[in-house]
Amino acid sequence: MLLFKTFLTGILLVSLQGCSKKVEARRPITATTGSSIQQSIEKNKKLNAAEENAIENIIKDLDEKFERSANGFYYTFVKKDSIVGVHPKFGDRVTFEYDVVSLNGDTIYKKEELSPITKSLDQEYGIFKGMRAALKLMKTGEELIVFFPSYTAYGYYGDNNRIGANTPFKSRVRLLGITVEK
Repeated sequence: MLLFKTFLTGILLVSLQGCSKKVEARRPITATTGSSIQQSIEKNKKLNAAEENAIENIIKDLDEKFERSANGFYYTFVKKDSIVGVHPKFGDRVTFEYDVVSLNGDTIYKKEELSPITKSLDQEYGIFKGMRAALKLMKTGEELIVFFPSYTAYGYYGDNNRIGANTPFKSRVRLLGITVEK
């Protein structure tokens, strides 16, 4: 019996000693820091500045006077109607045509390949951010020349066809019609 009590006491002491260990949380294998995000931000700022600089160098030698929109693209009216018409608003359907030309003058898409397009201005997939904003500047029958930096156009992914990643381009846009949604 004494042997049994000694054995039981030994097991009890070993068990209690195992319980006294401090449990430590597992550490992640890799720790993420904000440095990679900061590097990406800096890279994008430099890319955007380089694209805007390239566009500004092109338009400074042109006869037309270009304005910079609040959205970041540069535009000039080729045909403007200052009297008649309305500008499209959120939800209106617009019919328009446009082409896509690289900054060095190579045609990426002819207007016949893309146009005419009829879309709800802000509610359908298929109109990139800069184009939406450019169309809001126009009235039916008006025409713009627009230089889109990539961040206002197809951005990092391109169009998964002919427009590559981070590709700025020039477009000639004509608004053919507006269907006002009530």
